[in-house]
Amino acid sequence: MSDNSKYPSLHGLTEKDLSACSKEELHTFLLGVRRYRKELVLLHQKSVDLYEGTKIARRVSSWLVVFMIPTLLGGIYAANFYQPENRFVWAWPAFLLLVLASGVAMFAHLRRKGCL
Repeated sequence: MSDNSKYPSLHGLTEKDLSACSKEELHTFLLGVRRYRKELVLLHQKSVDLYEGTKIARRVSSWLVVFMIPTLLGGIYAANFYQPENRFVWAWPAFLLLVLASGVAMFAHLRRKGCL
C-alpha cells in the first residue's frame, strides 16, 4: 500500500513523475523546500518573540495602572490648600486607607483578569 492511498485527497509525485525530472530540477526543488522550512522557523521564532514581548509590556502596563490611582489621589489631596487633617483627626488615616484600598482593589482586579 503506497502513501498516496492513505490520503486520497492528496496527489503526490509518483515514481514516474520523479523519473521524468532531472537531477538538477529535484535538487533545485529540495533547496526551495529547505529555504521554505528555514523561513517558517524564522517566522515562528519572530511570532514567539512578539508574544513574549507583548506579555512583558502587558505586565508593566498593569503595574503602572496599579500605582496610577494612588498617585492620582495623592496629587489631588496634596493640591488642596485646605487641610482636612487640621479639622478632622481621622482625615489623614482615612485618606491613607483609601489610597491603600484603591491600590489593592486594582491589583486584585488585574490579577483576576490575568494581567499580573
